[in-house]
Amino acid sequence: MGVVAEGEFARFYDFFFDRILRPIRKKNIEIAKAYKKNRIIDLGCGTGSQCLMLLKQGLSVTGLDNSDKMLTVARKKIQRDGVFYLGDITSNNFSDSQFDCVFITLVLHPNDQATIKKIIKEAKRIIDDDGIIVITDYDKKSHFKGKVVGLFIRIIESCANQSHRTNYFSFMNQGGIETILKKQGYRIKESYTFYHGGLKTCVIS
Repeated sequence: MGVVAEGEFARFYDFFFDRILRPIRKKNIEIAKAYKKNRIIDLGCGTGSQCLMLLKQGLSVTGLDNSDKMLTVARKKIQRDGVFYLGDITSNNFSDSQFDCVFITLVLHPNDQATIKKIIKEAKRIIDDDGIIVITDYDKKSHFKGKVVGLFIRIIESCANQSHRTNYFSFMNQGGIETILKKQGYRIKESYTFYHGGLKTCVIS
């Protein structure tokens, strides 16, 4: 199965998610600066809000998404050639080691495990030897506040299409992003939690 597309929500995506994702996007920028990374690609860039924030910080950024509807919204924000590209994040035309940092934000959970492996494998191919991959997705917590956030997320994800919904529940049944990354053999350099642990950002190399 290929990467799940969410283009049907493009017109409404920013309205519902921009404020929620802003602290995560700010942390992504802090991470890139801390590791002194400047050749950044946002895989599954959606409507381009992360790319816009990066450009405002003077960082070099490329956005890749498989939804032309999402990219139509993105290009209205950044009217500049060479920023956004339409393509498959599991197999793209970028060169080996072309970037030094990859962002993957809320992209993995709608996909099955085989596709998740392909996405991360492709991310590793296009970064240099010292590059980092910054992945943000849902995590599973046992404490009360975390469970409340998880319930809210579960309600939202239950409204998605069948493929997305099925993969989300599989993703969470396996423990969420940190557990999945560890099961796949990745060493997490550092991690940050948001919304009482409902979302987690993991840095891998």
